[in-house]
Amino acid sequence: MNHVMTERGGKIGPHHLERSAYVYVRQSSPRQVLEHLESRRRQYARVDWALAAGWPRERVVVIDEDQGQSAASAKARPGFARLVSAIARGEVGIVIALELSRLSRNSPDWHHLLYLCRFSDTLIADEHGVYDPELGADRMVLGLRGQMGEMELDNSIARMVNARWNKAERGELCTIPPSGYELDELGQWVMSSDAAVVHALRTVFAKFAELGSARQVLHWWQAQGLHYPVRRLQSRLHPVVWLAPSYGMILRTLHNPIYAGAYVFGKSQTVRRIEGEEAPQVQVRRVKREQWPVVIRDHHPGYIGFEDYLANQQRLRENEAMGGDGSADERGAAREGAALLQGLVLCAHCGRRMGLSYGGHRRGRVYQYRCSQARHQGHGVDCQVIGGKRIDQAVVAVFLEATAPCAAAAARLANEEARRESEALRLYWAHQIDKAHYSAQRAERQYQAVEPENRVVARELERRWEQALAELATARQQAEQAEQRTEGTALLSAEELANVHLLAGELRAVWEADTTTNADRKRLLRTLIEEVQLRTQAQHYAVRIVWRGGATSEREVVRGPAGWARRTPQDTVDLVRTLAQEFDDAQIARILNKQGRRSGNDIPFSAPAITSLRGKNHIAKRANPRVTDPRNGPFNAEEAACELGVTMSTVHRWLREGVLPGEQLTPGAPWRIVLTDELRRRLAGGDAPQDWVGLSEAARR
Repeated sequence: MNHVMTERGGKIGPHHLERSAYVYVRQSSPRQVLEHLESRRRQYARVDWALAAGWPRERVVVIDEDQGQSAASAKARPGFARLVSAIARGEVGIVIALELSRLSRNSPDWHHLLYLCRFSDTLIADEHGVYDPELGADRMVLGLRGQMGEMELDNSIARMVNARWNKAERGELCTIPPSGYELDELGQWVMSSDAAVVHALRTVFAKFAELGSARQVLHWWQAQGLHYPVRRLQSRLHPVVWLAPSYGMILRTLHNPIYAGAYVFGKSQTVRRIEGEEAPQVQVRRVKREQWPVVIRDHHPGYIGFEDYLANQQRLRENEAMGGDGSADERGAAREGAALLQGLVLCAHCGRRMGLSYGGHRRGRVYQYRCSQARHQGHGVDCQVIGGKRIDQAVVAVFLEATAPCAAAAARLANEEARRESEALRLYWAHQIDKAHYSAQRAERQYQAVEPENRVVARELERRWEQALAELATARQQAEQAEQRTEGTALLSAEELANVHLLAGELRAVWEADTTTNADRKRLLRTLIEEVQLRTQAQHYAVRIVWRGGATSEREVVRGPAGWARRTPQDTVDLVRTLAQEFDDAQIARILNKQGRRSGNDIPFSAPAITSLRGKNHIAKRANPRVTDPRNGPFNAEEAACELGVTMSTVHRWLREGVLPGEQLTPGAPWRIVLTDELRRRLAGGDAPQDWVGLSEAARR
C-alpha cells in the first residue's frame, strides 16, 4: 500500500484516475493457459493493484482475449489491437501487465505502443513499478525492457531450433510416420505390422518400375478397383484408412524418401515476404534435393533402395511436360504423338537433346526433329533440322530386327509377369477380406459382451456388427470380380507356350496393328534404346543407335531433295492441268478424292488445296463456264436421269451395258451424255431394256 501511495504521489495523477485502467492478461500458448495456473492468478491479481491505486472498479477493464497467442506479432491479437485503439482515443489512464513482455515481444509494436502512450499521457505499470513515457529516463528503461523481451524470445526460439536440428542430425527427431511405417517402443522406425498396407505400397513401386509413369499406376489401380492406404492426421490417434486412390497419393508416395529407408530433415524452409502495404506473409518453399541439410541413408528398413529412389525421381522429372533446357537427361514421357523417337534423339553435332515440331493436317501430320536450343538462347540458328518419318522407319526396322530372336523369351517373361500380377491381386484381396473378417468378429464380440438390458448400447453395437458384416460381404464380392477379370486376361497355356516361337514372325504385325498405340510403341523402343544420335551429312543422315548396355548400331538414311516428301505426284499435277479446262476447283477435288489420290502431305484434296496447287504449277483455271444445249446436253448422270425420268442407278447401269452412250474425261469425273431425239425415242420405246419397258410413267419416275 505504501508503494502504491508513493507511485500515486509521484506519477499517478487525478487526470489518470479519471480515465480507465486497462489490465492486459496473456499467456503464449494454449498449453500454458491450461498448465500455468499460478501465472494466470498473478496476472488477474493486477486488478486488485489498480483498485488499490485509486481506480474505481467500473473503470478497470480486463483484456484477456489474447490467451494462447504469442506476442511476437500484433496481427493475431485482437485484444492488443483493442488496447492500442483505446490509447489512441485517450480513454486509457494506465496500462497494467504483470510483465512488460506480456504486451509485446516485437520492437515495432512495442515502440508504437510507447509512442501512443507518450503523446496521450498514458502510464505503463508492471510488477516492478510505474513508468511515464513522457519522462526520458522511463522511456529509456521501457525501450531497453522491450528490446530485452524481444531478445529473450529470439534466444528461446534459437535454443529450441538448435536442439531440434541437433536431434534431427542424429535421426532421432521423429514425427508422425506415413502409412507403411510405425514407431516402436524405442522410437525407431519399423515397417507397418499391417501386411495389407505393406503389400499395397510394395505394389506401387513395382507397378511404377513396370509402367514408368505415376498416372499409369493410378489408372491401373483404379481399373483394378483397389483402395489406397493413407495416414490420417487426427487428434491423438493417427489411423491408416483405405481411400479411393488419387494422383496426389501416388505421387507423394513416389517422392517420399522415407520409403527408400532414408531419414531426411529440412525438405522445406519458411520465408517471410512483404508485398506492397500488406503485412509480412509466411511462405513455405521446397528445398531442392541436392540442398537437403540432413540426409541419413539406411536409417530404417526401406521398401526400395536409395539408388532406386533416385532413379524414380529422374524418371518422374523426365515425365514432366517439355520445357527444360534440352539437356541429355530430359527425355519426357511417352505420349500419343506420331514421332516415335520423341525424347530419344540427340544432336550429334552439339550433344543437345533435339526437340520436336509438327505441321500439316492432323490426319497426315509431318514432324521434324530440331536442334534449336542455340536459337532459343539467342546464340544463333538451328543446329540441324531433320525430317522424322524416315528416321523413325529406319530405327524401327533395326529394332524389329534386333528383337525378333527374343520374341519367345519376351512372351514367356510377359506370361510370368501376368502370373505375378494375378498373385499380387489375389494377395491384396485376401488381406482385405482378413481385415474385414476381423472387424466383423470384433464387432460380434462387443455385441455379445453387452448386457441385453442396456438397449441403447446394444442397438448401436448391433448396427456396427451389421455394418462390419456388410463390409465383409462387399470385400468378398470385389475379390470375386477381380478374380473374374484376371481370368479374362489369360495366361498362356502350356500348348501356347510350346508354340510361342511362332510369335517372332508376327512381331511386325503386332507392331503395326491398330490396337497398338503410339505410346505403346514408344515404351517398347525405350525398353532397349537409350538414345538415337543424328548427324546431317551431304547426301544422307548418319543414324547411331545406342542400346541399353552400351552396344551401338549405325545406319544411313538417304536425304531427298528439299521438300520432296511433301510434293504432289507429277501425274496428279498433269491430271489437274487437264481437268482445269473443264471443271472448277471443287469439282476437281472431288474427282481426285474419288480416285483415291492424296496430296504431298498425304491428305485428301480440297478446293483451296487445288487452288494452291494450280498457283504453284501455273495452271490456269477454266476460262468460261460449260455451255450445254437445253435439249441435247451434254448432261451429267443426274441430269440425264431427270431428263429420261429414271433413277440414277438405271442411268449408271445403262452406261455400263452400253445402252446409253457417254464419256468421262477421267475415272471419277462427271459423265458427259448427249441425249438426241432419236435416243430419247429409242429408250422410251421397244429398244429399252426389258425390265424397264411396260412400267407406267409414274413408276418410271
